[in-house]
Amino acid sequence: MSSALLCAVSPVHAGSYPDRPIQIIVPFTAGGNTDTIARLIADEMQHSLKQPVIVVDKPGAGTNIGAEYVATSDPDGYRMLLNAPASFVVNQFIFDKLEYDPDTAFAPVCLPARVPNVLVVHPSLGVTTIQQLIDKAKANPGALQYATAGIGTTSHLSGALFAEMSGIETTAVPYKGTSQSVTDLVAGRVAFTIDNLGPILPFIKSGQLIALGVSTKNPVDVLPNVPPINTVLKGYELSPWNALVMPAKTPDDIVHLVGRECDRIVHLPDVAEKIKSLGSDPVGGTPEELAAFLKTERVRWEAAVKAAKIPKE
Repeated sequence: MSSALLCAVSPVHAGSYPDRPIQIIVPFTAGGNTDTIARLIADEMQHSLKQPVIVVDKPGAGTNIGAEYVATSDPDGYRMLLNAPASFVVNQFIFDKLEYDPDTAFAPVCLPARVPNVLVVHPSLGVTTIQQLIDKAKANPGALQYATAGIGTTSHLSGALFAEMSGIETTAVPYKGTSQSVTDLVAGRVAFTIDNLGPILPFIKSGQLIALGVSTKNPVDVLPNVPPINTVLKGYELSPWNALVMPAKTPDDIVHLVGRECDRIVHLPDVAEKIKSLGSDPVGGTPEELAAFLKTERVRWEAAVKAAKIPKE
């Protein structure tokens, strides 16, 4: 683009924004938690902004396809990304080369939800507490396997950090997703997992799996009697989340306008209830709060990747 043409393009500001449809890019297939939360936000946001807000699923390459698509989009507020930790604080430690810099490619907007992970075991293992699981693993070095939703996923990293902090030897068994890993766990083919609460909660309620701990700092509402893992492993705290971002250099007034809308929407009683039904906690907040949060989370997830000893691709 010539310099003359660049000068002729006036920046977009919230005064005229939006005047056409907006896209929320989700780097996963349809139907998962992130996709569902994106659609809850889109449904409400299109009413208040008076323009269609469309959720577009762009899965692949460990969420890098969708993330790169947004990172390289025009910074005009019409394309944003809703993603889990992968694009922001994990993939930079797993992939040898990314087509975007996760620390500089995005303008933080809002943190719609946090997703507690839960440590569960098959009843046949004969343990009912976190310490009993650790003791059993230490008594049988390398014998216990834990299920993951795939290499580099939050369940893989959560299990690896648990193993490192507790000093146990165990083997990660990767599956193609949580549904497959939980199926094998319920069948007793693997010993435990630390994965998203939402998909696992029905199996806890039915008694097919036993919940030993949650990965959050404090107990979660739907499992009030299940202790945080950090009550046994001091400092253990590793929970997935969904962050909403725009391309870097998107005008601040647009970023803050959408941020205020996101914060308002996730606290609407019916939306908050739907988010909780997914096993997630509505959060919200400002762009500045999300920026500070991402810096803190970067340290946590880098430590978990190191614990998992994942060779860079």
